[in-house]
Amino acid sequence: MWNWVSENSGVVQAALSAVTALVWMVYLHIIVSGLRRQRRTEILVHLGGARDLSARILVSNLGFEPIYVLEIMLSVHTTKGERVSSVADRTEIAHEQHKTPREATLQGPMKSGESVDIGSVTDLLDRARHNSFENIDLEDITQVEVTVAALTAADSRVAAATRRFLLKHNEDTICLVPKNLYAKQIRSRWRRRKIEQRLRQLL
Repeated sequence: MWNWVSENSGVVQAALSAVTALVWMVYLHIIVSGLRRQRRTEILVHLGGARDLSARILVSNLGFEPIYVLEIMLSVHTTKGERVSSVADRTEIAHEQHKTPREATLQGPMKSGESVDIGSVTDLLDRARHNSFENIDLEDITQVEVTVAALTAADSRVAAATRRFLLKHNEDTICLVPKNLYAKQIRSRWRRRKIEQRLRQLL
């Protein structure tokens, strides 16, 4: 065997070099994947409490890094089309009731693992009406979509997540049915640009 190794030392050396390179490539892939996972945003939008219009909408930051909530948008879908409004400002609370300026808006930093109650579905619809939705009738709404746009120190582009809820109209009640199991993370360049365009329109 040793004779064969000595006679084919060039082949053996090349094979060992290839195996070593493969091992280093695997380690590099693991390191890069870990770094990407640490820098990747993960924003949750979920329901709390009841499943009617009094349900609370909770936003959580499950990413490893803190985020800055730049805007919260509500898309209301009716038989006549879709309308989008900002719902980041707490218009349902009078200015004199705010103890600090931070209580007037949902914009601001959010640490890793932190969660914030952005209001009930009724609150969000009232804020949308306060801005531009005064002519929308509740009975005409088929679904609503909550989009959270944020900034991170790790990326110069907007990070965002969105979740859609169907409104099922019964005789006396309206039931909320999530269309997805969890919030959809917006990571593609095209969809990020689309979010940025909506943000400019809301300025």
